[in-house]
Amino acid sequence: RQMCIRDRRRVRGSSYYNASGRGYPDVAAFAEGFVIVIDRIPVPGVDGTSCATPTFSGIVSLLNDLRLQNGKRPLGFLNPLLYRLNQDHPDAFFDVVSGNNPGCDTNGFSAAPGWDPVTGLGSPIYQNMASYILDY
Repeated sequence: RQMCIRDRRRVRGSSYYNASGRGYPDVAAFAEGFVIVIDRIPVPGVDGTSCATPTFSGIVSLLNDLRLQNGKRPLGFLNPLLYRLNQDHPDAFFDVVSGNNPGCDTNGFSAAPGWDPVTGLGSPIYQNMASYILDY
């Protein structure tokens, strides 16, 4: 948590959000060029949060399955774990350091090293997360 707060204070545009409170997003996921199915018809080229959220949820399901196979409990509330994992094992996330989220006639926020208001801690790297998740 301290790392999250410290990182947020250096993010450009912090006058547009409460830099001393909880920031979001917590994480991101690569979500571009997905194919979805509507009424049995494949629709290619879908991007964004509607793809990233189920992608991250799938990773969490795989991590829970790994824990259960090893006699451990499911992960439960993830936020404290994500920030602890990032602090102890930053290679569990791909740190997105460029890009932004334009909208509402602004350039939005910019990605930066560490936590940022565009990609949070970054995108999960399943193999690295899996190698650490049994320790928590």
